[in-house]
Amino acid sequence: MANRAKFLIVSVCVVFTLLLGIYSVRFWDPSESGSNFCMYYTAAWLVRGNMSAHIYDAIERNSNPEDVFADPNTVFARTAHALGMSRITLYLYPPTLADLLVPFTAVPPNIALMAWDILDVLLIVGISAALTRGLEMDFSGATALVAAGILLFRPTLNTFHWGQVSIVIAFLVTIGFSLYARGEKDLAALLFVLAIAIKLEPIVVVVPLIAWRDWKCIRSMAVRGILVGLVLWAVNGGDALNLYFFHQLPAMSGGELGGTHFDGNRSLGSLFFSYLGGVLSSHALAWLTRLVSAALLCCAGWLSELKPGENVTIRRQFEIGMIFLLFACCLSPYSWFYNWALSAPAVVMFLKRAWDGDANMLETFLLITFLLSLSTSKFGMAMVTPLLGITLGIVALNRMRLEGRPQESKNRIHQLRTVNAL
Repeated sequence: MANRAKFLIVSVCVVFTLLLGIYSVRFWDPSESGSNFCMYYTAAWLVRGNMSAHIYDAIERNSNPEDVFADPNTVFARTAHALGMSRITLYLYPPTLADLLVPFTAVPPNIALMAWDILDVLLIVGISAALTRGLEMDFSGATALVAAGILLFRPTLNTFHWGQVSIVIAFLVTIGFSLYARGEKDLAALLFVLAIAIKLEPIVVVVPLIAWRDWKCIRSMAVRGILVGLVLWAVNGGDALNLYFFHQLPAMSGGELGGTHFDGNRSLGSLFFSYLGGVLSSHALAWLTRLVSAALLCCAGWLSELKPGENVTIRRQFEIGMIFLLFACCLSPYSWFYNWALSAPAVVMFLKRAWDGDANMLETFLLITFLLSLSTSKFGMAMVTPLLGITLGIVALNRMRLEGRPQESKNRIHQLRTVNAL
């Protein structure tokens, strides 16, 4: 009864989150609709015209490209204007996404955006199918129920509003860990590499692979990464890659992590900026964020490590993968609201743990507050979103580690606790 009561409370919170997300649609700015996809579309058009180097020509080293619009005098801005774009933002990612979207340039931008949205819906169905299988949801209509929940999740709706790539990243990583847990490691490695090549933040998936000492899969990722890099070089040329790694990335890492946009950028770095911005420089805050993020990932990796005799199941490996997908948006230097769509698979996983009675009171409390933080900006909830996500993941990993211990070790621990209690 206690477990069902906890799940009922969480369910009420989930329904509240979904309803509030639907209600928030009325406050969207029409001028922002699809603007991120328009930026991808413009970059793809430049790739199509063999002008990949101009993807990054609007970025200045001394300006944070997250906060500025494209210089109207650049080729990138003129191309976007010619395509009918009114809100011209900057392309911030490796050229991979632009290359993959070249086929979309065969149709006008509005038709391409519709096709992009349809693709996202199909990918959500794929994510849901992987979750229902990996989490052993065998009831009728499970995939449809999960797909509806993910689709109505407020960050996911925000992703559709902006035309963002978050759902693609979530699909690649979720399907990747689903395949990995079932032994299809080479294909999983390819999906991981594609996710990282589109947007660098999924690189955290390497941490559990190291913790599991799966050097074969890591080598497979390295080989596929080299091949993808060669393809990018062949398609875009060395100038585009040099501009990205030596011009765009330094501009990103040197920019302010927070400030007036904290409600949008719910990241650990933005939290540090809000408290230490007047004490430390942007460069020092960036390094502080990197060091803390690295320490947290090391802790998560240690908790994910497999000991001899531990109970290692397909589901447990899949669940650990979903937690690291959650860490990807918690620890990203720039985690705008739409980026939290990456947490949707982990939320489904935690709900399943609550239903099965595997979540304790602390894990349940953290899940509820995490969902509430993504539902409202009141009472400083936006500020604690990354902290809640990180804490929830660490607590769950520690609990999974205890659950996976050999039975003899569990009995020994129980005996010691009994003796200490006496």
